Amino acid sequence: MAVYKKKRVNRFKAAPKRIKKTREKNIHRDDDIAMSSSISKRKTEEEKSSFKVVKGRKLEQKRRLRILAATLTVIIATVVILQLSLPVGIGDSVENLTCLIGNGSYPASLSGTDTVNSVSKNGYYYALTNSRLEVFANGGKKVLSAVHGFENPILKTSATRAAVFEQGGTAIDIYNLKSKKNSKTFEETILTAGIARNGTYAVATTSDKYAGVVSVFDKNDNLLYEWYSSSDLINNVGLSPNGKKLVVSTLNSEGGQYKSNVYVLEYDSATPVFSESFTGCTVYTLDNTSNKGFWIIAEEKLEFVKWRKYETKIYENEYQINMFRYTGSQAVAVFNRSSDRTDNKICVFSSKGEIKYEFGFRGSISDIASYGSHIYCISDNEIKLIDKTGNVIITKDSGFGGKRIAVLSSNKVAVLTDSEIKRIELEE
Repeated sequence: MAVYKKKRVNRFKAAPKRIKKTREKNIHRDDDIAMSSSISKRKTEEEKSSFKVVKGRKLEQKRRLRILAATLTVIIATVVILQLSLPVGIGDSVENLTCLIGNGSYPASLSGTDTVNSVSKNGYYYALTNSRLEVFANGGKKVLSAVHGFENPILKTSATRAAVFEQGGTAIDIYNLKSKKNSKTFEETILTAGIARNGTYAVATTSDKYAGVVSVFDKNDNLLYEWYSSSDLINNVGLSPNGKKLVVSTLNSEGGQYKSNVYVLEYDSATPVFSESFTGCTVYTLDNTSNKGFWIIAEEKLEFVKWRKYETKIYENEYQINMFRYTGSQAVAVFNRSSDRTDNKICVFSSKGEIKYEFGFRGSISDIASYGSHIYCISDNEIKLIDKTGNVIITKDSGFGGKRIAVLSSNKVAVLTDSEIKRIELEE
């Protein structure tokens, strides 16, 4: 039988060393064949060319969506800014602008038999006759011709819209340069009205319980505010450019004398934020054409009141006020003696109510306008161009029947008669 013996192992004797084979890195033997750089480059290019990279459409679609979203954001922001900054919105402003584009010619015919009023604006002018409200661009194009239907029409304008009504009537119509925008009828008779740059309008009417009531509406005919006068007659109303402030003038007699009051009201209260009294003096009208403030036109006095802080500038004259016209960025007033209408004093004021210059003028004045540093007036069937020192520079025959004047440019004016509009060129 075989004998098996257990092999003795010496635990303390070191095991024989193993020979580790080191990995040769970047070591070429003499018998290795080195690959040339051109072959290596060609192989790399072939490997690269064997793979094709296909760009997915998702990234391109995301990029396009981002561009579209950014564009829409800019468009929406622009529309919102324009809608807020333009006084009556984008649509109305575009209509007003596009209406003035086009050609016209002079003489231009007027519809009606009596020219009641005209108001000059920037690039166009209103003509109110006994039958129609018409608007003409300075080039002669008839922009608007609307039948108003009032026997004794009154015209009130702002920078964007016009209001036509009849004192003692019950209806008022609101127009832009293209068409009628609003028409409102009241149960009581209308005393007076006014309109703001943003389309807000105010109407003063009689009342069963009060001497009068003023109702303020936005451009969409929504009622914003009402103010009641307990005892004084309301004879004028006006509005700030943004339509957020109402100015009212009232008339009464006290101690055998006329007394006028002027109030500025905001829509959160019936208490005026500004008021002024004129004893022995009648406030004829209010003018809110300037964006800076409003004019109080009284018998022998002009007062300009700023919308902010209600600072006032006062101009007094020993003569009586006969005309007040606001054209462009300045106002011109004509004072004369009640006993002699040919003895005149002409005063020109800035849009802030500051007097720019004044001078005397001898002769009758049918209508007057200011443009730049010159005065244009109709006097005895003549157009007179006057400088700021009072010198008559040019005199032109205007023909018979000239009632109103509109300045077209520094050397051209339009003269309105009862039936037509003539253009007259002023040359030395």
